[in-house]
Amino acid sequence: MAPFLLAYRAVKSMRPVRLSFPSRAGWSFAELAVVMAVIGALFSFALPAFVNYYQTAQVRGAAYDVAAYINQGRQLAIQLNCSVSVVFTQAAISFNRQANCQTSGVWIGAGTDGAGNIPVPDGITLTPTATPIFTSLGAAAPAATVTVSQGTHSLNVLVSASGRVTVGP
Repeated sequence: MAPFLLAYRAVKSMRPVRLSFPSRAGWSFAELAVVMAVIGALFSFALPAFVNYYQTAQVRGAAYDVAAYINQGRQLAIQLNCSVSVVFTQAAISFNRQANCQTSGVWIGAGTDGAGNIPVPDGITLTPTATPIFTSLGAAAPAATVTVSQGTHSLNVLVSASGRVTVGP
């Protein structure tokens, strides 16, 4: 035979022989089951902490909103140059202009509905110790504490006699 054919035959015989076994790429069912079990265990440990964090964050956000509304009532009293009370119900906040204002009664403005109420987020309840009345200088006549709560989580919004509003435990 010709020398180039002999070389071709030698190269051809050196090629690996293909076996007819199926491919081993991918995951087996047992491996997938173990991975899913580990993910499920981690999820079951993390879920209660996440739910607790979420509820605490909702109460904290609502407490800071309430503090902002109280400060809005204080600024309204300074702006109108008369006394304004911040009235709390379990589901709403409203501002009442006192008798020393040019027009007394419920203040209706930005953020309020037609009756002058600012709604509280769903599931949040407000429990005040008093109704703070801000003077035209920004001081609060009775100091008050508003407890913002949802379920077992609660946070206090403190109104001092000087008119300072803080959020605390």
